[in-house]
Amino acid sequence: MKQISLTILACASFVLSSVAATNYADAVVSYDPGVDFAVGFTYSNTVLGEPSRVAPFGEAIDPFNPPYGTNQILSVGAGGSVTIKFARRIYHAPRKPFGLDFIIFGNCGFIVTNEFDLETFSYIGTPATDGSMFAHNTGITRVSVSRDGKKFFTLEPESAPVVDALFPTDSVGNFDLPVNPTLTLEDFAGATLADMRALYDGSAGGAGFNFRDARNENGRRVRLPWIRYVRVEVIEGKAEIDAFSAVARHWPRRAK
Repeated sequence: MKQISLTILACASFVLSSVAATNYADAVVSYDPGVDFAVGFTYSNTVLGEPSRVAPFGEAIDPFNPPYGTNQILSVGAGGSVTIKFARRIYHAPRKPFGLDFIIFGNCGFIVTNEFDLETFSYIGTPATDGSMFAHNTGITRVSVSRDGKKFFTLEPESAPVVDALFPTDSVGNFDLPVNPTLTLEDFAGATLADMRALYDGSAGGAGFNFRDARNENGRRVRLPWIRYVRVEVIEGKAEIDAFSAVARHWPRRAK
C-alpha cells in the first residue's frame, strides 16, 4: 500500500512539473541583436524556461537585485528582435488575472536610496526606493503575436507596455501571475521590499500583455482565440529579456 502511495505521489509530481514547464518559451525561432546591444549577452536560449530565481553569485532575485548573468538575459538593441515559441497554445480568457495572457521578464530593478555604510558594507536602515529604476528600457518596443509563426499581428501600442521597464522580477512570487498593470512608478516611492511584495500581491513581476488588442497590417483588430509565438522588436533603446511566461487561466486561490 505504501509503495502504491509513493508511486501515485511521484506521478502527480511529474504531471505538475510537466504542466509548469509548458508555461514558458521552449524554442527561439529567430534572434537579431540589432545595434548597441550589450556585448556578451547574446546567447538566445537564455530566454527559454522559467525566469531566473538566483543571480550568478547565488543571491535571490528580487526587485532590488535583478538577473545579470550572461547565461540569464538576452540583449536586444535598436532594430533588433527575438521571436519565441511557447511550449503550448496560449489561450485568451477573460477570467485570467487582469485579463492578461502572457508576461515578459526583463532585468530592470529599483534603485535603493538608503545611504550605504562602507564599514559594514550594508545599507543604513531598511532598504527602500524612491521609485527610480536602473537597467530599464527607456525606449520603444513592439510586441507581435502569431498562431503559426508566419503571420504576426501587432499588439496595440497604447495598451502594450514597454519590454524590460516594469515590473522588476521577484523570485518568491508566481511567474504566471501578472502585477496589477495600473500600478506606476509613483506607487513604489518609499517602498521597501516588503511593501513591493504587498503591491505585487503574489506576482513575480514582469510586463503583462493581452493579445486581445492584436491588430493586422491595416490597424484593424484581429480576434485570436490563441497564440503560440511572440516577437519582441526594439524600435528605440535596448531591452534585456530573461523569460516569457503564460498567465494562469484563473486567479490563484487565496488562503482563508
